[in-house]
Amino acid sequence: MADPISTPSPRPFVVDAHAHVLPYLGGPAGFASTGERLLYAQRAMHTHGAQPARRMRDHARVETKTLWDQADPGPSGRRAVDFRAGRFGRYEWRVNGEDHYVQFMPPSLQTMEAPPDFMIAQMDYAGIDVAVLQNDHIYGSLNEYFAAAALQHPGRFVGLAQVEEPLAYQDEQIARLRDAVLRLGMRGLYFTTSTFFTSGYRTYYTDDAFTPFWDVVRDLGLSVFFVFSAASPIGGFDEEMRRFRAWLDRYPSVPTVLVHGLPDGHCLEAGGRLVLPDPLRDALGSFPIHAEVLFPIKWGGIWDYPYPQAMDLLRQYIDLFGATRLVWGSDMPNVERYCTYRQSLTYVRDYADFLSADDLSGILGGNALGLLRPDQA
Repeated sequence: MADPISTPSPRPFVVDAHAHVLPYLGGPAGFASTGERLLYAQRAMHTHGAQPARRMRDHARVETKTLWDQADPGPSGRRAVDFRAGRFGRYEWRVNGEDHYVQFMPPSLQTMEAPPDFMIAQMDYAGIDVAVLQNDHIYGSLNEYFAAAALQHPGRFVGLAQVEEPLAYQDEQIARLRDAVLRLGMRGLYFTTSTFFTSGYRTYYTDDAFTPFWDVVRDLGLSVFFVFSAASPIGGFDEEMRRFRAWLDRYPSVPTVLVHGLPDGHCLEAGGRLVLPDPLRDALGSFPIHAEVLFPIKWGGIWDYPYPQAMDLLRQYIDLFGATRLVWGSDMPNVERYCTYRQSLTYVRDYADFLSADDLSGILGGNALGLLRPDQA
């Protein structure tokens, strides 16, 4: 298999640290059944805050939560509402004789899929050299799919491994991680706390039982791309960061990435100042914590291109993390709800004129290369 991280070419080398290739989202997508995969998608649409639920017949917003029992965060809270993947980027369901939907993907995703060839064409047009493929369960069980994409398009895709997070302490999941890295060539681990709903949050990644799993992650030299929930039965973002800090104390050498960066809506005070929870703020100077820079997917529903408000947040990110610990990402194809793929790059490349050439080069590619370096595979 060709090395997916090649020597940068003379032109600026761009690594999208947050991208997706997607099989058909109305099918099993690597799971044993379509129903199993749609369990994750239905839960995600229940908690999804960026796009509202709407009534199909008149597209009016629907504030009532109809996908999940609010009192039951576990799988038994899933409501039987004929939840399904529609067309044109929508997940759909039916309640009391009315069809509803969430516009989760852009309408241009006509058949609810983004295969590797599609993404390569998008990357070529936008000027993206390498895409790091993130592996959330709402899209499927995709370790094999990612490996096939990398084999089909040498040098263009880098996959992050996926496991069943609530079961990661089990031998089967540890073996799955080893296989993803050693056989399939994954370069990092995507790890989301949102899937702990499947265990009713009876287990958590910071439990002592998970030590064998995290020891393997450390020994394989992997970077961990963490997705944290701002609200769950575990607690709010502050509690998540308290637990993250406890994990960091046990694995201080493991590089981590905050997927989607900071939850700016949670950390942003009136006047636009970012205020971090104490455990995270105190950890930044002591541990190799990185953050994604991808403001369009978070704020594009409110701000317009070229997102001048994002420049102040980017300056604050640099003050907090340092430019060498920031990695640009797009969340493509999702981001095309708000802007083009190229615009998700150019708002930083062409408008962050306060960045030095070295800082810009690092944020747009060099820093991600360091996190996913070949000697870690």
